[in-house]
Amino acid sequence: MFAFILIVFFLNFSFCPAYSNVKSDQALIAAVVNQHAITERELELRLDFAIATLNMPNTKESKDAMRHQVLQNLIVEKLQESSAKEAEIKISEKEISKSLENVAQENGMTIEQMKERFKSMGIKIDTLRSRMSAQLSWARFIRALFGNQVRVTDSDVEKELEKVKRTLETDQYELVEIVLPIDEKNRAKSKQDADRLYAQVNQPMTNFRLVAQQFGAQSGYVGWRAVRQIDDEVAKIIQNLKVGDVTRPVETQNAHKIVKLLDKKLAGQGSYRSRKISVAKVGIQLPEDMNEENVMVLEAIVTHLKAAKNCKDFQRVGNDANGHTEVVEKQPMANFPEPLQVVLDKVGVNQVAGPLQNERDISLYMVCSVENPEKDLVPTKAEIKEGLEQREFARQAGRLLNKIMATARIAITHEDSRENRFGTKKVESVESVPAPSPAP
Repeated sequence: MFAFILIVFFLNFSFCPAYSNVKSDQALIAAVVNQHAITERELELRLDFAIATLNMPNTKESKDAMRHQVLQNLIVEKLQESSAKEAEIKISEKEISKSLENVAQENGMTIEQMKERFKSMGIKIDTLRSRMSAQLSWARFIRALFGNQVRVTDSDVEKELEKVKRTLETDQYELVEIVLPIDEKNRAKSKQDADRLYAQVNQPMTNFRLVAQQFGAQSGYVGWRAVRQIDDEVAKIIQNLKVGDVTRPVETQNAHKIVKLLDKKLAGQGSYRSRKISVAKVGIQLPEDMNEENVMVLEAIVTHLKAAKNCKDFQRVGNDANGHTEVVEKQPMANFPEPLQVVLDKVGVNQVAGPLQNERDISLYMVCSVENPEKDLVPTKAEIKEGLEQREFARQAGRLLNKIMATARIAITHEDSRENRFGTKKVESVESVPAPSPAP
């Protein structure tokens, strides 16, 4: 299968990171979590990364809008990281690199291509590496702490297997969610933050999973759920969504949830993403000099490609234009990078998607054929056991994190005493507050 190259990290090429404006003084403190400091430099790097994944312009206004939420995430991450460190949990560079490779693969790239993409954006991959290290160390800490308590018996597996068999005959939904705890002292601000984030993640080329990883320990991949397993408020909306759609912020107990429908299975059928499709791609290299004449030529090529009646005609036009043509035959939709799945979902057979620009070329895609999904197979007992163990570890992790957050002490700089980050004033005034409200 050919490698689809997309604007996966959602790239606004007018984006210009303001690293030159960041102060080298590492002593500037954004917050202190128990005895552990979060520097303005750490916050700056995480803001740049969050803004890039959300495809926002890297401006002072964007950073001011995202500062509160990103800082809250860093606070939770610092609590997790310090807990694992106190337990002498260590993660190897090999493990971190493997996680990075998985992220790259999910986005249709190699690790080297992802590094180059980050470099072209002015973003350091060390920011993602740091986040991965914290996630891995927390997961290992939880397994070390509760490993002797998590016991899945053969009876548990048999009961779950029967439940799964029954579930295969009901509608199911594959979900990923962002959970934003509500600040009871300022509910209006929490709602405003949630609405602002929704406006950014509800974009076709935004990688929702990567964004979710940055927004708290409760956020991330949920997996497959029947309606009865989903919060009532969310379930009412999910059933009316199309695959790839994102909910507006939904208030559930003490949090706002933004949920994306990754896939669905109707009763007795296979998943929507298991449909097998054949796709043709034409890549056109952009000339270095994009003068008026070259623009007109490019527009004419795109017009001819979009007018193609079928994939054979589409490839012929691409070859005539000295484009690079490729075809992938009968692959499950799930095998394509998620942002491309969203694009391909919008077109039918013999219709064209694009053009999508990637650095020095543009790509257009034509769907050649679509085969209906096959009914899912019943998972093995080993797979069921692993799933049950993961579910129990996640439950224990949530409980422990709530306890840690409830007793943590945090000092956060007052926003009104913190001069524009491009200025020179040092922070003197701080506010001592409890940790953020635990997520449900």
